[in-house]
Amino acid sequence: MGHFKNIYLVNFRNFENYNLNFSNHCNVLFGKNGSGKTNILEGISLFSKGRGIRKDKMSNIIKKNYENFTIASNFQHHEIIYNLKSQTKKINNKIKKNLLINNDNTNETLTSFYKIFPFLTFLPETERLFISSPSNRRNFIDQLIFTYEHGYNVLINSYNKYLQERSRLLSNNILDESWLNELEKNISRCGLEIYSLREKQLSILVKNLIVYLKNFNLSFKINIKINDQFFENKLSQDFFEKELKNNRKIDMLTGGSKIGPHRSDYFFYANKNFLASQLSTGQQKTLILLIYLSHCKYLIDIQNTAPILLLDEVCSHLDEINRNILLNLVESFNLQVFMTGTTKDLFSFLSTNTNFCNITNQ
Repeated sequence: MGHFKNIYLVNFRNFENYNLNFSNHCNVLFGKNGSGKTNILEGISLFSKGRGIRKDKMSNIIKKNYENFTIASNFQHHEIIYNLKSQTKKINNKIKKNLLINNDNTNETLTSFYKIFPFLTFLPETERLFISSPSNRRNFIDQLIFTYEHGYNVLINSYNKYLQERSRLLSNNILDESWLNELEKNISRCGLEIYSLREKQLSILVKNLIVYLKNFNLSFKINIKINDQFFENKLSQDFFEKELKNNRKIDMLTGGSKIGPHRSDYFFYANKNFLASQLSTGQQKTLILLIYLSHCKYLIDIQNTAPILLLDEVCSHLDEINRNILLNLVESFNLQVFMTGTTKDLFSFLSTNTNFCNITNQ
């Protein structure tokens, strides 16, 4: 298991100069709203790919009146300690993140480090998963896939790039047949792979959810269905390409593409045809926490990977069942967990060896 031993924030969000030491197991960050609890989670998440849990511009993260930020940490994996530094750097007049692993930022070093651990993130908006937009459900499923398919972000980015390029050609009325054919070939290839990986992820979830629903004596019978009129199990690349070509005129008018995995939605059902969106707020929270529990089990048992959990404001709507599920999530696996909340009392159900950090406004 890998874990962050500490964090040191300089000119980051509301922190000018701030440091914390962490337990390798459960860490609770508590304090008043605006004190910077979520900012610390964001800082931790910036040691991975991308722009962190808020997906914000790097220029917005720098503390006001300063030119750059630095986040430093020591990360231990088995007997090896990695010295991490995530900081801003101006490249071609754009402020970008520069991540150093033992003062090395080569692609080979970064790729090797990313494979050591994945982040699994819960944000307040996750509670609205079943009643939010289709894009939020797609992104949630993709987040789960990211934790074990290390090239999945490249696949998603390539798919979106091909879609945008095709849309640009069509909107500018550039009907270059060979160019469009090549783009549609790539869109179909990437699209089919995305469909396949998402289907696999749904199957994994349902399989493990069945076990945990039984363990917690819950009456739900969970099923997840794809809502996509274009998709079917035996969808071929040739048919995908043919439909893209047939839709060029309408896509020219509407923009984008009317078919593909970027149009999919995912319906979660409890007890046959009863949508999860119709469950009570507490029951929806139960199902979401069980999804996290199920996915952790899959990562550890099948992928031999221990995720690091970043759970922001996770203790809202916690009845006895949800407290037990969250406690099970924290105690069942040898994981490093970070949770935030406004008061220490919210976490009284946790074990006494929990590391509590009182975050004060900077």
